[in-house]
Amino acid sequence: MAMARRMEWAAPSGAGFATSSTGQISLAWLVRITLSLCFLTAFLEYEVSSSIALYVPVAIFAFCGLLVLCGQQRTDRVQHILSGGGLWFAAVLFGEVVSYTSRDSYSVGYGLLFAVIFLCARLIVQEIGVPNIVCAYAQAGIATVCAILLSGRRTLFDTTSGRFTGGTRAHPNLLSFILAGYFPVIIWRAMEEKIRWRKWALAGLSIACFGLIFITGSRGSLSAVLAAGGALLLRGMASGWLRKVRIQHQHIILVLLAIPLVVFFMLQHDRIGRLGSFLNDFLSLSTSQRGLKSGLSGRTSIWDVAFRLLRAHNRWLFGFGYRAGDRMVGTIDNGYVQLLFESGLIAGLLIFGSMLRVFYLLWHASRPRENNAWSRYYMMLWCLMIVYFLNNISARYLFSFGSPFSLCVLCLMAASRQELIGGGRHLRVMEEMEPPPRAPEETLLGNRSSH
Repeated sequence: MAMARRMEWAAPSGAGFATSSTGQISLAWLVRITLSLCFLTAFLEYEVSSSIALYVPVAIFAFCGLLVLCGQQRTDRVQHILSGGGLWFAAVLFGEVVSYTSRDSYSVGYGLLFAVIFLCARLIVQEIGVPNIVCAYAQAGIATVCAILLSGRRTLFDTTSGRFTGGTRAHPNLLSFILAGYFPVIIWRAMEEKIRWRKWALAGLSIACFGLIFITGSRGSLSAVLAAGGALLLRGMASGWLRKVRIQHQHIILVLLAIPLVVFFMLQHDRIGRLGSFLNDFLSLSTSQRGLKSGLSGRTSIWDVAFRLLRAHNRWLFGFGYRAGDRMVGTIDNGYVQLLFESGLIAGLLIFGSMLRVFYLLWHASRPRENNAWSRYYMMLWCLMIVYFLNNISARYLFSFGSPFSLCVLCLMAASRQELIGGGRHLRVMEEMEPPPRAPEETLLGNRSSH
């Protein structure tokens, strides 16, 4: 009876990790490839000076939703269009009303476009599932890092050219923000890859991605990635990961002997002082423009202007409408301040609450004690959300669709609880009912399971 009650639970769309590929072009495959192209063009748009290129990723994203509507199950998709992301959609509608009262045509158009993004995200999530969205995001991340290494090869080791831009027109902070979003998924792909040469290639690519984040000079993205790694390490220590690592006595002796030798070498050759000077100069920790005493490169003064306008007009609850910050204040490099300024406390709390909901569900679903594919998958997404939350302290991409990182998080916000974290339960039930498959490889293809 207990097993019968457990089998009543249905897996979300695209939740299967071990579904075999038939080699045929299906609607789910086509949507996934198109979505990967959308993530890729969301970065490559900065290579084109035309303002029309900014809407190319949005057009491709909308095309993905149109593909779903062309499928055989379009009636079911439309009927369940509001089964996930309810807080987000309510906040979008509320923000659109506020934007309409501001009588700013650009603000109203931005809100309408945001509603279209939500509807398309819901259709995509229902059709291919969150795991396939993450796979498409990872594919775009691998291609983006390779493209940056290729386009920025001339300035990669040139320390006289200033901050690294990857040979693109993108700002170094934006480049680092996008790379920080790709970093956890590339590591995850390297962990799950079964072919040895691909595993080593992805591991090297993840190291290169971290190096690119460092040489961009963006302290926010670098701190966010390190904080996510620290949080992962703490969870691993608390769950007993270190107890499973077998350390022999000779390893302990070698480490104890190596520590004083390394310290003596660094002190004798003044390596520690040189390292500190290098970090101070490269990250501009003491300069007047970008130093620690510069108010986060002048950001705090912009935030103060935004707070004064909110207080003067008493718009704490409603805000000024979408993209009003660019028109009234300027560039607000803080996603939370910009969210408060444009959406107010009501819609802002709904949006932030939907993000915290995703974070909590992923934290609860990622069980470090269970070393399986689903646990590692949820742990990766949990780290991804940490990078997203912390990076937006000094970036303005918290709630927008202008970068692949933001588009990926918006898809997570548009998923219901079952669509977001249902896969692990389905896998454990199937493991109890059936013997493990003979194929050793685990893939993330996953056609849609029937409800």
